[in-house]
Amino acid sequence: MAVCIVYHSETGNTRAVAERLAAVVGGDLVEVKDLAHYSKVGMYLKGSPRAMRGERAAIEPAAIDVSGYDTVVVGTPVWARSPTPAVNAAIEALTGIEGKAAVVFCTSGGVPGKTLERISEMLAGQGADLRGAVAFTARDAKSGEGIDVLVDLVRRSQKAAAV
Repeated sequence: MAVCIVYHSETGNTRAVAERLAAVVGGDLVEVKDLAHYSKVGMYLKGSPRAMRGERAAIEPAAIDVSGYDTVVVGTPVWARSPTPAVNAAIEALTGIEGKAAVVFCTSGGVPGKTLERISEMLAGQGADLRGAVAFTARDAKSGEGIDVLVDLVRRSQKAAAV
C-alpha cells in the first residue's frame, strides 16, 4: 500500500525520522519548505510566536495531492509546544486526504505540548482517519530510538487500508 510522508524540518531532526520511516516502510517523502527561510534565531523569535498562534506559512509545495496514497504521515518539529506554521499550511494544502489513514509524529528538544493533538485535529478536520501519533525527542531522532513504534502504526494503517 502506498505511503506519503509529509514533513517540515529546519534542523534535520524531523527529516531524520521521516527518512528512517521511509527506509523501512517505503513511500514517498514530501519535504515542506517554509518560504520565510528562518535563521536559527529567527525560528525562536519570529517562528515560535507564529506557531503558538496557529498561523500558516507560505510554503513550497503550495499544494500536496495525496489522493494516490492509502496512508499519509505528517511530521513536524515542535515550536513553542506547537506545530510549525509550515506544517499548519501543509495540512491545509493537502488534497485527497478525505478517508485516508493518517499517522502523525513530532520531534522536540523537550516537551511536545499539544503539538500532536493539534495536528490530529487539523487532519481530522480535513477528513483523515487518524490512526496514531508519536513524539520523538531530538536524541531519539538522531539515534533512531522509538522508530519501531511509528513503523508499527504505519504498517497497521496499511493493513487496515488493504482490507
